[in-house]
Amino acid sequence: MLPPKGVLTQFYSPLLLSHVITVTWIYFKLKEKLYGKRLLLALDDIWNENYNDWTILRSPFGAGTTIIVPTRLQIVSSLVDPLKAFRWDKLSDDDCLSIFTQHALKARNFDGHIQFKEIGEKIVRRCKGLPLAAKAIGSLLRTIKYHGEWERIYESEIWNLPEEQCGIIPALRLSYHHLPSYLKRCFAYCSILPKDYEFKEEEITLLWRAGGLLQQNAMPQIKDLGNQYFQDLVSRSFFQTSSKDKSRFVMHDLINDLAQIVA
Repeated sequence: MLPPKGVLTQFYSPLLLSHVITVTWIYFKLKEKLYGKRLLLALDDIWNENYNDWTILRSPFGAGTTIIVPTRLQIVSSLVDPLKAFRWDKLSDDDCLSIFTQHALKARNFDGHIQFKEIGEKIVRRCKGLPLAAKAIGSLLRTIKYHGEWERIYESEIWNLPEEQCGIIPALRLSYHHLPSYLKRCFAYCSILPKDYEFKEEEITLLWRAGGLLQQNAMPQIKDLGNQYFQDLVSRSFFQTSSKDKSRFVMHDLINDLAQIVA
């Protein structure tokens, strides 16, 4: 039985009503085409903890569908399938060291940079097997060729901050801490970007220019300065090339979290 005329428009705007109808139509089409078939469904970067939402999502696919959900939230894995949750181990020290040296020294190991071997291994142990941390600190040290600076990074008090206190793994916080002030402002501005949003270099540099973050007198210099700032952040692993489109860039979700915090 249909509701009285005007009831739907009383509670829903025309735009929202159109959205509800579209989603419902997609749901039934999925159920019609996919129900009973054997499928592998991979959903990346999932944060939704609502059980009802997961029930609705899974219902069109039926029992023949296997869902893989990489997530940092244990509750999400229990909602998807509590009997088949797998925990990924952190990287071994050797693997973490390899990532670190690739970004810090453009090498596979310390064989050609023996003076940094001992302090480099100490820094890597502080990354605690997290590849993004090793990459971020390696990128930070890429242009630093003085042993004393590596020591200063290792001895920084930021490493000792508990993750829940600083809101982000200390290695990433440390990378931000050592940015020049002008790059800190540009990076913090990127907190306006949604997670997983893919962007082009020109798009970000124009936003920086509009926000008054590029302080130069001549217009051509402003454009060049914006490109330089952008590439500096790329080289320090704050931005990374999109896996879908090599002309676009994206911020890792932890880097996005960092931008939110510092902003």
